[in-house]
Amino acid sequence: MSLTSHIEPYEHILWSGTQNKKVSVMKSIFNPMLPKAVLWGIVELGFILLVIISSHSDSSSNTDKSVFLILIPFFLGPLMPVLLYLGGVLTAVPSVKKTNYCITDQAVYIQQGIFNTTTKRIPYQQIISVDTKQSFFNKHTSTGDVILKLDEIMYSGKHRIPRYRKTIIENIADYEEVYQTIMKYQSLFAADML
Repeated sequence: MSLTSHIEPYEHILWSGTQNKKVSVMKSIFNPMLPKAVLWGIVELGFILLVIISSHSDSSSNTDKSVFLILIPFFLGPLMPVLLYLGGVLTAVPSVKKTNYCITDQAVYIQQGIFNTTTKRIPYQQIISVDTKQSFFNKHTSTGDVILKLDEIMYSGKHRIPRYRKTIIENIADYEEVYQTIMKYQSLFAADML
């Protein structure tokens, strides 16, 4: 189901777009996990190669080969951080293709998900503040992020507990235009609430 099918008939689309693929892939590759994954991978692959080389020596018997079959899965378990990092890199492009944003005169819509698609409707009344951010990769590709700080009310028995969370419209080319649009409508709705 497309994102526009979630928009009410009385709403007018002001902007719609997707993430910049190049920036999203670069961010997934060069994230803080990269040095750890490389170092961990080198150490673990070294151990695996040692086991393989020792099992293929001329003096090895059938019992040594059975130990080899046990040790390989033993070393694959600790490779989990490397495999998780690679999974993040490999799912970056499909994730970008399945992420859509839409700004209307009533709310902000965000649709995400590779296997399960989630569509969020964020009314302007729920937005407390709007900020922008440019990472190293964003600056070199003239893209940026728009960060929405949202006000949510949680209930615990009879008590109302305010809770704040952030939602990010990531890696978009016209982030300044989106920022200005959200600020304009957020302030209009905030003024109506007073």
